[in-house]
Amino acid sequence: MLPLLLALLLALAAPARALEAKAGARAPDTVATEFYGWYLETLSADQDPLSDRYDTFTRYVAKELAARLVERLQGGKLPQRDYFTQSASYRPAWQRSVRAAVMRQRAGAADVLVTLGDGIEARGEEGGPRQVLVLSMVLENGVWKIRQVAAVDAAGSSPEQPVI
Repeated sequence: MLPLLLALLLALAAPARALEAKAGARAPDTVATEFYGWYLETLSADQDPLSDRYDTFTRYVAKELAARLVERLQGGKLPQRDYFTQSASYRPAWQRSVRAAVMRQRAGAADVLVTLGDGIEARGEEGGPRQVLVLSMVLENGVWKIRQVAAVDAAGSSPEQPVI
């Protein structure tokens, strides 16, 4: 009886370990860096990541957040600032420097600090201040996805609540 119970427990644990291994292969900060590289590149190509590149967009964004953003877009209510950059304008210099670091990770959830830009203005180019964001990420079908984005205030002390 005990060997059968042990075998059953191991069989049930195998999919969970496979899910963890898959999630571990692409850490939350790696996914965040990849997302912002793609997202900023899409913006610089004058495309809308949500409507023009929806399939790629949903590889990085949690289902619930994607649904809220689509609902807002279909409602015709355009935001004052971009949700993922938490800025009213796009800065090309941000694309040259995207950094991410995991601040906290626990079962199925992670908080990631993302820095866009290096804060150095290149001659003749719009550079300016960097943008610092905090992402709340969640494991969705074994893949880390963005659940929420908040900007860190200028003093770097607290995230502002995002507007959707």
